[in-house]
Amino acid sequence: MYDHNAVKIYTDGSARPTNPGRGGIGIVVEYPDNMGLDNFELSEGYLLSTNNRMELMAVIRAMEWLEAESRGKKLARAIIITDSEYVYDHYKSAQYWKANGWRNGDGKPYENPDLWDIFLKQHRKLRFHNEIAWEKGKTREVLRRVDALAKQGSGNSTKTDHGYSGGKFTAPRTKSKKGATLFPAHGQDALIRIYKKRVYGKGDRQIYKVTFDLYDEGTKAYVEKHVAYLGKDCPDLKRNNCYRASFDSSAAFPRILVAEPVEYLKGT
Repeated sequence: MYDHNAVKIYTDGSARPTNPGRGGIGIVVEYPDNMGLDNFELSEGYLLSTNNRMELMAVIRAMEWLEAESRGKKLARAIIITDSEYVYDHYKSAQYWKANGWRNGDGKPYENPDLWDIFLKQHRKLRFHNEIAWEKGKTREVLRRVDALAKQGSGNSTKTDHGYSGGKFTAPRTKSKKGATLFPAHGQDALIRIYKKRVYGKGDRQIYKVTFDLYDEGTKAYVEKHVAYLGKDCPDLKRNNCYRASFDSSAAFPRILVAEPVEYLKGT
């Protein structure tokens, strides 16, 4: 199907369980038979991203791998195979998008300019013949394997997709070292006691991440420890203070929209 003398790199990206969600990328490298080398595989997970960003990120990582590999081996040709129509339909246009300041004829911004800019810079570093091809996903064993690697990555998210805006911010972690879990927000109110607060980012990208104890009014006890983020209109919350908090409906990036102070809640 492809040139037998070319290095073939199959790529895939995933965002689960929703889009946006936990991101993952997968890469499978097939060397030409005459090189006598085993396949190489890569799986990476990102805390919060989108499917299109992960598809593009996988291609970028494939090019980075090619650049590093070419330093020690003589590579004559490489083919990067993606199942993403988003990547395949637009990768030749990215250079023109950049020349126009990443805006179309109507002045509207193109999506993901940060990754497309990295794509262009990385592509220029490849000093041998290479191309990008499209193939429908999961139609062959190698394509099913790279799909599994991308999903595996999204299930083991450790990296941060710094360019994903998710409202302006990227969730730094989904679980704290002390066992706090991401709050399952669905538009509910809850009584909370602030346990810890951290600041991420700078300037207009700054965001507060708070760890809090969830109070159960029925048992009059603190039952769980969770993590959420403060919406831009939410006032600052003080450590060890108690609040009745109203959450948004984002399970992937829960935010406290409004918080009203309440008397200290005694509980175990």
